[in-house]
Amino acid sequence: MISYAQICFVIMPFGKKPVGEHDVDFDWIYDTIFVPAINAVGLPEGGKLEPRRTDKDFFSGDINMEMFSYLEYSRFAVADITGLNANVFYELGARHRTRDSGTAIFRQATAPISFDIQTIKAFPYEYQPADKVEEARALIHKVLSESLVHNRLDSPIRLVLDRQQQQSGHVQERLKDAENAIRKMDPNGAMQIYKEIVALDRSNPLHRIKLGMLQKERGLWNEAINQFNGAVDINGSLAEAWREKGIAENKLAFQIAEKTKTTPPTDPAPGEPDLRRATELNDSDFVAQSSLGGVLKRAERYDEAWQCYVRAREVSGDHPYPLLNEIKLRAFRDQKLDLSGRDRRALKRAKLMRRTQADQNPPYDSPWCFFDLAEIKLYEGDADDFIRFIDRGIENSTADWQPNTFLDSLRLLEPAAHSLPGLEKGIELLK
Repeated sequence: MISYAQICFVIMPFGKKPVGEHDVDFDWIYDTIFVPAINAVGLPEGGKLEPRRTDKDFFSGDINMEMFSYLEYSRFAVADITGLNANVFYELGARHRTRDSGTAIFRQATAPISFDIQTIKAFPYEYQPADKVEEARALIHKVLSESLVHNRLDSPIRLVLDRQQQQSGHVQERLKDAENAIRKMDPNGAMQIYKEIVALDRSNPLHRIKLGMLQKERGLWNEAINQFNGAVDINGSLAEAWREKGIAENKLAFQIAEKTKTTPPTDPAPGEPDLRRATELNDSDFVAQSSLGGVLKRAERYDEAWQCYVRAREVSGDHPYPLLNEIKLRAFRDQKLDLSGRDRRALKRAKLMRRTQADQNPPYDSPWCFFDLAEIKLYEGDADDFIRFIDRGIENSTADWQPNTFLDSLRLLEPAAHSLPGLEKGIELLK
């Protein structure tokens, strides 16, 4: 008879699997890092946790039935999402749906991570060089020990469902109305509905974040900052609220500086403390890392900005946002464009991703999908398409700050203009 009260079920790939450009031996990771770390975790009532992985057990019955029993009943579960394995995410979703707490997520720090899951809290670990192995064991031991003591709700599914159950039926209906307004390309209508929702459900910070995001997209910086401040006041551990607050503060500061012919402070730069707080709360949020890079770039602290983009590029798996900025700052520093093989492969993937988004009706993530395609075409030496996608980006912009942001970014490439045909023409067009 299995005593699930002592079991820590490990959700991870089996055997050797490709991760990025390398193979990772997950059996070695399990035996060398996870098993010793879990075995050392003491239970609050006495005794120790026991690690389990389905392929390591000898079952007389159906392995799938045993797996679901582990997911349902185990005292704790850890998931290693390194490699973005489909089975791992399926099992993790099943665990989150069935258990309010007792789940922790880990990933290898250098492994790519998809944009869709960048907001999931995942503890990064390393196992190379050899002295990192003990650090990884210590991290897992610490996370599990503290989680067992505090037993905090950690399932994002249960958080959402519990919140929905607490909301009135009227709030739910108005949320549907707001989403329908967004789908119909009516942001003003959606903002009015969200203002009503915020008044009805004052304890939910997510409504304020959503309203603030809509206001930010319309360039209503003061209003957006008020909403993000409200969200932080309700829950100070929401990395997303700190991130968006920092972005809006920086944009507002430069808008005021432009009108008053003054220069914003550079250390700390406007919005920098809030963005640093966001990265502390969620170091896998590449949008926060990239936004911090943008703030430092505008403050002309280029080396620090470049380091932020390097980090964001790593945790995002070469997402276009940090990828293109990292390349720009490198070209600015070296005064020439020098693309590595990895850069060219990443740009090819970025082009496919952005082209797919630009071809949707309406385009997804507009106007940035067009501006990113323009920049990729510039690096490919296609000056005509560079200008064509700039035109489409301008056409799809909803506020002046959007093409102005792209213009300021492209100006970093001016020292390398000799190797970038069409750059000067594109800059003049954006002006």
